[in-house]
Amino acid sequence: MSPAHPAPTPTRDLVRAIWCDILELDRVDDEESFFVLSGKSVDALRLVNRIRSVFGLAISVRTVIEAPTVARLTEALRSAPPAPARPSLTERGQS
Repeated sequence: MSPAHPAPTPTRDLVRAIWCDILELDRVDDEESFFVLSGKSVDALRLVNRIRSVFGLAISVRTVIEAPTVARLTEALRSAPPAPARPSLTERGQS
């Protein structure tokens, strides 16, 4: 594989699958921009939430804007911090 097209990885494949699901596409190229592919701000929020739940990593919409391709976002995940634990809804009302 050339540097422009690095070898697939399980992480990259999963990020690509998440994009396809959110954008309702059958396939995306690793270098296509999320926003050129019709991704809107609400879709970026869904992507951030899905990355958090699937990978347990904390990223922001800004990360998606700055790394708008599958390849670049996959690379950005390498340095993303773990997502803080979310309290369960049942814990909130209990004392």
